[in-house]
Amino acid sequence: GRQAATPPGPVPESQRPRPSFPFPELISSGRLDVHTLINPTVDQFLEAQRALQPRFIYLQGQLLDNEEEIGALVWGDADVSDPQTFSSLICPPIPTIVYLEVPSGEKIAQSLQSKGISYIMYWRYSLSSYAASHFRHSLLSVVQSSCSHAWDAFQLAYASFEQYCVRNNDVQRLMLGPHLLGDAPRIYITPPGNKMAEEEDTSEYFPDIKIYDEDVHLKLLICGAHCTPDSSILNSLEDGLNALLNIELVSAHNISLWSAVAPLHVDSVLLDGVVTICCDITTSSSSHVSLLLSGSPQTCFDDELLEKHIKKELIESRRLVRVVSVSEDDGPSSAEPLTSMSVASGASTFEVLMTLPKWAAQVLKYLAQETSYKSLVPLGIASVNGTPVSSFDKEDVDRLLFFCTNQDEDEAIGNGLYHHLPRWSASLAKDRVKRNFVSKPAR
Repeated sequence: GRQAATPPGPVPESQRPRPSFPFPELISSGRLDVHTLINPTVDQFLEAQRALQPRFIYLQGQLLDNEEEIGALVWGDADVSDPQTFSSLICPPIPTIVYLEVPSGEKIAQSLQSKGISYIMYWRYSLSSYAASHFRHSLLSVVQSSCSHAWDAFQLAYASFEQYCVRNNDVQRLMLGPHLLGDAPRIYITPPGNKMAEEEDTSEYFPDIKIYDEDVHLKLLICGAHCTPDSSILNSLEDGLNALLNIELVSAHNISLWSAVAPLHVDSVLLDGVVTICCDITTSSSSHVSLLLSGSPQTCFDDELLEKHIKKELIESRRLVRVVSVSEDDGPSSAEPLTSMSVASGASTFEVLMTLPKWAAQVLKYLAQETSYKSLVPLGIASVNGTPVSSFDKEDVDRLLFFCTNQDEDEAIGNGLYHHLPRWSASLAKDRVKRNFVSKPAR
């Protein structure tokens, strides 16, 4: 990526551009406790690690003099962007997540991975300050809102990046976005009383549970009518919602069980030696759902085993959310009882009809009402079946619409991340074959 020949000095206030993009502040909120070091010395950075022992370290490169592109990791006169130099600065206890908001971060990321850090997020080439800010804010909105796994938080933020920052440009979508090093989480099930290590998946020892839940339609209003809702944007919306629901399930727990009558449409032959129960579950963000399921008594009446089976079945068995249809609209649809000002501060929207399990629809409607829950906003979801997303504010709208409207070239990014692909774009196709080791969001 392009780097400044010498560390740029501060840009005079009078010369700074005035983009319409409201850069969000890094502040402590919800589950996120922020401690900021600005241009620290190496000793200050090491001392902060010792004192805070952070689980998540975020590092931003210097802002180049045009304030539209982020440069190398330079603290004062010290350039710490050399992979070996930087990895030596990460001290035990090592963090779980490191996010590198610097250009050409791949070698640093590999060096950190070899040091044992579980999840490293990085940008492979140069990066726009606008796109980087959007991804970072999306990621931290998830961390702030839920007890989330790093993998799922990245998937949701990456889906938001795809949805808003790289519209209709497959090269940018594949190559210019953030990347993740680290393994997807798996749910392991060990038979009770068995002392074998949980690293071995032994779910075949028990019959799978059967969950009875119908699919329903859900109407969403998405902020940004001027973004053409093509298939790639809708795929990203699906990916983001699936990641969001996975986050809700991963930290879910059972609160009560009771016996239930098997559904009428189930063949009685299938129910020999099987019990049918109702299970109340509290998800990560405290929404409550009830599931009707069948399984062996050994599974259904062991709370820990049942919880793992439910999560494995719901998370790993299929994609939960699918787009059915799209209709563009400048405001809430005619069937919507709410005024346009109650949805995303009156911003333009388009309507998407999704199909998903009934329990998932209940979760999304609950989350829409929670003012402190911010993970719907990065996906542009402004209304869920007529319930406005209460955490949407005017700055959120301005950030999303910044990517959706045609910007004047003087104002920044034009149609997507850059006005045109940078000089190094000609080599992107050759590099694609080298990316097998990079974990990409699963479709």
